[in-house]
Amino acid sequence: MTQHAEAVDHEHLPDDGCETVPHEDHVDHVHDGEHHPEARLHTGHDGAHTEGDGCETVQHEDHLDHLHDGHRHYQHEDHVHEH
Repeated sequence: MTQHAEAVDHEHLPDDGCETVPHEDHVDHVHDGEHHPEARLHTGHDGAHTEGDGCETVQHEDHLDHLHDGHRHYQHEDHVHEH
């Protein structure tokens, strides 16, 4: 059984360039030979992005990104994707 390594100094987000492998109900990123769980939300970010939530928004292709703590987030159904 593959164990997660505790990554305290960084997060792994979708399309960050790392090799990915399925792990139970989520995706792990292989980083320096260790398996780290993929984050769908930036650490410390609670809740969904909605119209009028107070975040600055910018157009990104066919949707709006919300700017949050220096990161661009896109709300898609129940997931927040970070660009």
